[in-house]
Amino acid sequence: MMMKKGSKVQWFTSQKVYTGEVLETNQKLIEFTRNGVQVTRMGKPNNHVLMIKQDNADVVLKLENEVQLLQPHTV
Repeated sequence: MMMKKGSKVQWFTSQKVYTGEVLETNQKLIEFTRNGVQVTRMGKPNNHVLMIKQDNADVVLKLENEVQLLQPHTV
């Protein structure tokens, strides 16, 4: 399922489960600056890159296949 702006998502690391809200989605590229460092992530037409605001307010970039949709986004 394609993620949209406002979608609630989660992803896992070896130590923790993270959740957040999709701020932006793009099939090609998203760039932003975090702590003075340029962060870039490339997407593909079938695997968009997502800018996500984590529940702790940090912003991260993930690919759609790295996250799970928590609830369908309705407009």
